[in-house]
Amino acid sequence: MKAIIKYLIFSVVLFTASCTEPTDMLTVINSDGSCYREFSEYPDSAFLAGDLSENHNPFPTEVDSSWKFVWKYKNSGFRSDFPVEKSFFDSIKNTNYPTIKFEGQKNTRDFLVLARKNYNSVEELDQTFKLKNSNEWSKMKVKHQLEMKFRWFYTYYKYTETYPKIETGFTIPIENYMSKNEAQYWFTGEPNILHGMNGVEVREYIGKLEDNYRKWFNKNLWNAEYKVLITNYEKLKNSPISKEKLENLRDTIFKLNVNDTEDFKMQLILDNYFKTKVFSLFWKSKNNPMKKYEDEFEDKEFISYFGKSFKYKLILPGKITEPNNAIVKGDTLIWKLTAYHMIPANYVIEAQSRKANVWAFILTGIILIVTIGSFIWKPKRKK
Repeated sequence: MKAIIKYLIFSVVLFTASCTEPTDMLTVINSDGSCYREFSEYPDSAFLAGDLSENHNPFPTEVDSSWKFVWKYKNSGFRSDFPVEKSFFDSIKNTNYPTIKFEGQKNTRDFLVLARKNYNSVEELDQTFKLKNSNEWSKMKVKHQLEMKFRWFYTYYKYTETYPKIETGFTIPIENYMSKNEAQYWFTGEPNILHGMNGVEVREYIGKLEDNYRKWFNKNLWNAEYKVLITNYEKLKNSPISKEKLENLRDTIFKLNVNDTEDFKMQLILDNYFKTKVFSLFWKSKNNPMKKYEDEFEDKEFISYFGKSFKYKLILPGKITEPNNAIVKGDTLIWKLTAYHMIPANYVIEAQSRKANVWAFILTGIILIVTIGSFIWKPKRKK
């Protein structure tokens, strides 16, 4: 299997650092159940001049006149006069207004644009929002849901976004190598199974998880590629072993030569095991099925998911009561959203809040005052 496929896409290194900058995505839930979604990007001059077409749109979704845009230049305040007028471009050194065909200059980090879309409800968001076709996550069927419960003094909100499990085609479940909680922690960071451990214990525990992850990942790749080899056994020239024996040795060769290694090349391992060059020659032969399998694997739909990530932000009405593994900054909940979260199961972003109904407190206070007053004050009787 190509190293570029195995370890650019699934490398453990990418669990802590992404090769691409994540896209900012903000969802704000209003107290009446309406909401809006907002993205921030640094567009080129053509977009700033009003060309919202695919060629110049830097946002992950298609935008049109139903979206609201605000922008700022460097450290200035945000402005709502969009598109940016030619006079503003002319006032900036080394920044020219694009031509009538909107042939814009390359985007810089001087202009920041926020694009916002309002929705009457989360249900409307769920039914109408989608990423544009060119976005790596455009085919994901994400479910958005809001539950509101009125309890006189408070209104309770529970918001969830459910991202579907990514179908990798792997036949061996990761639970064969670690517990369900360990797998969930490895890919999503929750539940917190490291609670109560010191630094040394955490390092040792994480090291074991990493080894087990590699065993699981390598075993799936090994089995899949080995299956292709067995299927095409008749195309091998001067094979040193029968098809049946080769098939029976699959797990033995894996344990002796692969297991939790960082990389492997099956043809070299088989050559070395059987003291031959037959397998390397087969891999190099014209139109060989092994090369075709590797190319098809690289083109699988789920592979593209790993090239994209989002810095997801959520704001709910009132006070947050259940942040559910989010980073909390003021009134904003933040998650780093990557495709790795969706490997073991559906990944659910969830948070709960509680907003005080001020009018309920005032009305209750008035009722209490009137009730107490009716007991204290009694009209005088006429003699």
